[in-house]
Amino acid sequence: MAKITEYQTSKGKFYRFRVYAGIDEMTGKKKYIKRAGFKTKAEAKKELVKLEYDVSNGNYFKPSDMMTFKEVYELWYDQHRLTVKESTCYIIKQLFKLHILPKIGSYNVDNLKLAICQRVVNQWYKATPSSYKNILAYASAVVEYAIKLEITNVNYFKRVTKPKSTPKRSDRNYLDVNELKQFLAIAEKKSLQRYTLFRLLAYSGMRIGELLALTWDDIDFVNNTININKTQAKDEKGQTTVHDPKTKTSIRLLDMDSETMQVLRRWQVQQASYLLKRGINAMAGDQLVFTNQSNDLLEPKSVRNWSKQIIKRGNLPNVTLHGFRHTHATLLFSGGASVKEVQTRLGHSKVQTTLDIYTHLTKQDQKDTIQKFVRLMG
Repeated sequence: MAKITEYQTSKGKFYRFRVYAGIDEMTGKKKYIKRAGFKTKAEAKKELVKLEYDVSNGNYFKPSDMMTFKEVYELWYDQHRLTVKESTCYIIKQLFKLHILPKIGSYNVDNLKLAICQRVVNQWYKATPSSYKNILAYASAVVEYAIKLEITNVNYFKRVTKPKSTPKRSDRNYLDVNELKQFLAIAEKKSLQRYTLFRLLAYSGMRIGELLALTWDDIDFVNNTININKTQAKDEKGQTTVHDPKTKTSIRLLDMDSETMQVLRRWQVQQASYLLKRGINAMAGDQLVFTNQSNDLLEPKSVRNWSKQIIKRGNLPNVTLHGFRHTHATLLFSGGASVKEVQTRLGHSKVQTTLDIYTHLTKQDQKDTIQKFVRLMG
C-alpha cells in the first residue's frame, strides 16, 4: 500500500498520498494517481484502499481520463513528422502552437463534443478565414489518430458546419504586360540586384524559394538554361535552410531568353566585385545568386518588402511574390502556350493546379470576347 504523508498549510494539517499505477502502454511513462486535502488520516486511507482496488482491477484508467488533446497531438506529431519534409513540420508546429492548442489542447479528447468543435472552428474562421480549413484538417487528423488508439469513438470535427469561404484576394494576383514593364522599370532604378531578381522571377515562373536557393552552378550561360534542383525553406526549428524541391516534378531545366541571361551575367559581375572586396571567393560554384549583405541566404521577407515598395511607388496591383509566378503563367497562356507546356515549365505535380490558373485567365478574357466578335463583324 502507498504511503500516506502529513503536510502543513496555512489552513492547517492535511494528508496526502500517491499511488503508482503501472506503465502507460501508449506513452511508456509511469502513471500515478495523486490525492491530497484529507483532514484525517482515516479519510485518506479509505480513499487509498478504494483507488488501489480500482487500479488492480483495471477500472480506474479510462482513455478519456488519460489523454488530453495535447497529449494525443504529441503522439501524432512524433509519427507524422517522419512522413513530411522539415519545412512542413515547421508549418504544422506553428499552426498547433498559435491556433489549435490554445483553444483545445487542455480538453480530454473524448470530451470534444460537437458544440465545442463548432465553436473553435468558428473562432478559427474569424481569426484567419483564408487558412482555417487547413487548421481544421490538422485538428481533425489528431482526433482521427485518437480513434485509432481507441481513446475516443467519434471525430466531431468531421460533423461541424464549415463557414462559407471567402476569396483569398479581392483583386487579381498577377500583373499584365504593361504593369510588369512598369514594375521592372522601377526595380531597375532601385538596384541591379532587385531588377535581376524580379525579372528572373517573372520571366522564369520560379517559386520564390527556388529562386533564393539558386547557385551560380545552376546557371548555364552557354545554353541559356537554369537548373531548378533545390529550394529554400524553414526547417523544423524555423531556421532558413536549403532543401530538396517541393515535388519530383519541381526538378526541371528552364529555357531562358537571352536578355534575361545577359542581365544575370551583369549581376554576377557586380556581385563578384563586391564579394572580392570582402575576401570572398566569388567564383565558387556554390555561391548563391542572391544573398543578403552578409552573403547568407536572402529571406523571402526582405524580397516581399522590396516588392511592396515598388508596388506602392508605381500604384500597381497588390500582387504577392507568388503572383509573379501567376504573371508568368498568365502571359504564357496569353501567348498561346498549352496547359501541358505551362505545367511542365512551372513544375506543377498536378495539372489541376495549372488548370485553375488557366480558368482564372479565361474568365478575364471572356470580358473581351464580345468586343472581339464586334471587331470581326465590323
